[in-house]
Amino acid sequence: MLVGYGPGGGSDLSIRLTEGAASRILGQKIVITNRPGAGGTVMMNQFVRAAPDGYTLAIGSTATLTVQPHVASATVLFKQDDFVPIVQISNIPNLLIVSPDSQFKSAADFIDFAKKNPAGRLKIGITSPGTTIHLPFVQMEKLYGVKFTFIPHKSSDPIVTSIMGAQIDAGGADLAAAGPKIQAGAVRALGLFAAKRLASLPNVPTLKEQGVDLEAGFYNMLLAPKGTPDAIVSAVHLAFRKALEDPEVVEKTAKANMPLEYLGPRESRDRLTKNYETFGVLLNDLGLKK
Repeated sequence: MLVGYGPGGGSDLSIRLTEGAASRILGQKIVITNRPGAGGTVMMNQFVRAAPDGYTLAIGSTATLTVQPHVASATVLFKQDDFVPIVQISNIPNLLIVSPDSQFKSAADFIDFAKKNPAGRLKIGITSPGTTIHLPFVQMEKLYGVKFTFIPHKSSDPIVTSIMGAQIDAGGADLAAAGPKIQAGAVRALGLFAAKRLASLPNVPTLKEQGVDLEAGFYNMLLAPKGTPDAIVSAVHLAFRKALEDPEVVEKTAKANMPLEYLGPRESRDRLTKNYETFGVLLNDLGLKK
């Protein structure tokens, strides 16, 4: 099992927390190998050349599969049809956060203010331009005819710090960085970029609940090389589907704040295709497509 990021990250944890149960169901030991580099591209370039015999699988993430091919096409040696999605294991949503004393009490307040004030009035903390933290706000601009001023940060953690220091009006952040600060009351979440609420943050509504049809985050999918027999794909899919329902797995992932979210092969492919196409248009408009 190849992982394109280092130990301890979201992709790595999603497989390490589920592979034990899946291994028992399959009757096969799963060996995890981390091959980090270039946002997962190093691993994927190697993975798609593996024999399609079921003995080499991989964990692919949102950015690796749907953003990197657009922004780093010279180094991305795989196409969307070079791999087969087997199952989505987890989906870690982004959050829209503000300071505890912000005037914005909901996503509607936030968007309404952006509409009524000059373009660029709101300063939004993001990670690098073109990332899955940045792109949902670009989608929001297009949906509502507004314009933000984006303030790039190296990661979600400094975005949270900037929010706490009132240096920016709002920001996007991942669950690992924002979750504990929300629970401690150091920042406030206006909403989740997700289809449903999180058990760890039950009082944080989704943006969809508030009429903002946007989802964004870091999902992790189990992949097989193109040409892998359907019987193998089906067996691995079934094993991981059962693993995601295993009480021990559910308990471990909850403690690790790793939101499980199952999608089957077809639904996983549909999500990838939609994101790949949507992000391609946005990145091209931003002049980031290379």
